[in-house]
Amino acid sequence: MDNHYRRPAPPSTSQGRISPPIQTTRQPGQAYSNRPGVPYDLSLFAPGRQPRQRDPSRTTVIRQARPAPPADPPAYTGSDILLDSLTSTFDLPSAPAEPAGYTPAYGPAGPPAPQVSAPGASTQQAAGPVPRARRKTQDRRALLEKRLSLILAGVLALCFLSAAVLLALLPRPTESAIEKRQLATFPAFSLQSYFSGEFTAGIATFYDDTVPNRDGFKHMGNNFKSIFGIAAANEDGFVEISGNIKKVNQQGSQTGPDTPAGPSAAQPTPPENGNAPQPTPDGAGAAGQVGAGVNVSLEGAAGRHMADPTPVPANMPPAEDVDSSNGITIIKQGGHYRGLELFAGGVGDTYAQGLNELHRQLGDSVQIYSMPAPLSSQFYIPDSQREYSADQSKCFDDTHALLDAGIHAINLCPILAQHAGEDIYSRTDHHWQPLGAYYAAQALASAAGVPFDDLSAYTPGTIENFVGTLYAFSQSSYLLNDPETFTYYIPSAPYSAVYYNGDFGFEWDDDDLFAQGVTGQAGDAYLYYLGGDQYVVRADTQVQNGRKLLVVKDSYGNATVPFYTNSFQQVIVLDARYFNRNLVSFIRDMGITDVVFTMSSFSVVGENAGYIGSMITQNAGETITDPYTGPTS
Repeated sequence: MDNHYRRPAPPSTSQGRISPPIQTTRQPGQAYSNRPGVPYDLSLFAPGRQPRQRDPSRTTVIRQARPAPPADPPAYTGSDILLDSLTSTFDLPSAPAEPAGYTPAYGPAGPPAPQVSAPGASTQQAAGPVPRARRKTQDRRALLEKRLSLILAGVLALCFLSAAVLLALLPRPTESAIEKRQLATFPAFSLQSYFSGEFTAGIATFYDDTVPNRDGFKHMGNNFKSIFGIAAANEDGFVEISGNIKKVNQQGSQTGPDTPAGPSAAQPTPPENGNAPQPTPDGAGAAGQVGAGVNVSLEGAAGRHMADPTPVPANMPPAEDVDSSNGITIIKQGGHYRGLELFAGGVGDTYAQGLNELHRQLGDSVQIYSMPAPLSSQFYIPDSQREYSADQSKCFDDTHALLDAGIHAINLCPILAQHAGEDIYSRTDHHWQPLGAYYAAQALASAAGVPFDDLSAYTPGTIENFVGTLYAFSQSSYLLNDPETFTYYIPSAPYSAVYYNGDFGFEWDDDDLFAQGVTGQAGDAYLYYLGGDQYVVRADTQVQNGRKLLVVKDSYGNATVPFYTNSFQQVIVLDARYFNRNLVSFIRDMGITDVVFTMSSFSVVGENAGYIGSMITQNAGETITDPYTGPTS
């Protein structure tokens, strides 16, 4: 019996595949090796025996286990492309390179057949293939996601920190140019306001209302709205009505459940200190909220108050598009957008009562003129929208019918309608353009019988890129992105202006009727006239006719003042909302010969008309002297 140890060849488990054992024929003295291709002799393990020399001729090489082909590599997806690009960007570790000669998969013929080396052949084991390292890819992805999360968190933290620093350090606005209002102020601390919650609520309101660059952000938001386009066309042709807008009835007042009843405006009660009540804007009336006055029957009224109906403006292009935003109607006419305030109608009974009372106290020694200014909607409202806006010419006639016989009534509607094809009204502002004020001043000069210069005698000037109050009211991006040119006219006749405050206290002299540094980009081009509404201004001209004109107005009257400098010897202008002296005493003591009331349609039928009665009753019987004694050297 062969005394050599014999064992079967163990199965190979290389790369997960098991090869069946190979049965071989051996010669006596030959043994298997535990390393493929390397024979050894069992005598090496026999105790007390010396190793024998191996006989290469008797060596049988046991074949190697067949390596299993690697799985097909996954498809190279967009995610892998992103990982590779980010790896190069963020310098992540790369996967190990494949060894030379590596074939990722066998061909269609399958794996090669097992090979047995011939005796004497090289016993060096061939290098096995190395598959794609999936774990390395997963580690790269996890590292990338971690780094991206850290970067994103850092960017967000930096943004919040920067915003907090900017909000704390940047100056906060105190007034909104596009909204025409004072912004919230920081509340004063008191124990009562603190425990009631008013103090903390006031702080929140202050920070919400005074965000730095507030108007810039509102401009940005309104521009964003424009990407949705103008309203879709309906059967009326590009018309959309929204907001608190109602149709008007035949009497000229708007109908609807929200229409207030009673007089058009209650007369404000003058305060004990003699100061006028808080004024309201003259042209910012919301449709349906002002002008719902008591309708007075005019049968048998004096015919001198009745004017012909306002003629249809000639050569006016039709409205191409119509939209409505916050109660302001936006139309596209002649290639440009125009904002229109709809007029609710009504009768100015409080306005008429004030003028009648002033006439009764002054008598016929002072000529009183009523010359209200219509809104632009009187001339530019499309036919499809006309039922939503009352006829202002009828409103003026109805109001003038309530005046005493000694008061002169001037209806500007038929006069301005003849020039509606010209730039007599601003497209983006609720005021008229100075050209419209020129035609109004011409009408007064004709009624008063005083000379009046032709427009060619004035030097024109312009303010470009003007976007006015109608954008502030509507927030319409169509008006914001379609600015206009504001054209003013400087008198050629010499004059000098003196400025006073509302108490008729002297402020400064040697000035003109125009403010400096006014630009149209902040919506303040109309402030070029008199610098605003709060001043009492006296202009001394070179005319020697003994006529002194007092202009009692809201902001509409500002633009008319320069056109009177060649018609009256002295012109004084005051705003009914800001004047704190007695009007009757002022007219008598200053030697006024003519008084004209130039107020907008909203003021005639609205609460601003009550300031006329307040000026007549406040500080009654006082004596007024001019504090200005002449130019100082």
